[in-house]
Amino acid sequence: MIFRNLLILFSIFLISIEFSNAQTTVGFIGGLNLQSISGDAPQNASYGSKTGYMFGVTAETNVTKDVKIILQPNYTLYQTIIEFDIGREEPIDSMNVKMSYFRVPFFAKIEAFNGVTYFLSGLDFGFLQDSKIQDINKTTDERDISDSFEKFDLAAAFGVGVKFPVKRLIISAEGRYSQSLLNLSKENFNSLPSRFRLSGFQFLTYISYIL
Repeated sequence: MIFRNLLILFSIFLISIEFSNAQTTVGFIGGLNLQSISGDAPQNASYGSKTGYMFGVTAETNVTKDVKIILQPNYTLYQTIIEFDIGREEPIDSMNVKMSYFRVPFFAKIEAFNGVTYFLSGLDFGFLQDSKIQDINKTTDERDISDSFEKFDLAAAFGVGVKFPVKRLIISAEGRYSQSLLNLSKENFNSLPSRFRLSGFQFLTYISYIL
């Protein structure tokens, strides 16, 4: 289902730019996701980050010489540790929350320094696939808590990157910060607060081909 949605959106974008004379690149994107739940933590608890990942496809086309638009349908996994203070050194009662999303970022990209460095910003539309919780020692089975989350997330993001052309290929490295604009809490769950969002950094690499 995820891959079908990726292909449909990617194909629509490619068809829409096929009839323009702008330079277009397509490729793959992936990397580490350090975004996690932020906001009011539950009583006697705090949030800790845990690395997730992101992978998907990317396409971009010129609006002007130095300005491009980018579409990047992707699958993203978020992980957050909720650490409960029970008066012991080791957080044995802490919980790990996993959230998976199908996301569709739509960015504007501005190139600088002869096209080697670039800056981007825009909106990232997220659609919840599932969310699960489990104690960090895995002594119990994962529980599905998707009903405690809103199904839709809207985030604002900005980032900076560098790219290295190799003939018709472009290899890029990028750092990105994203912040949810909406409250993701839908139902009160005893391990989650009534209001929380996703925020944090991603570190990504691209491999793109110039059409």
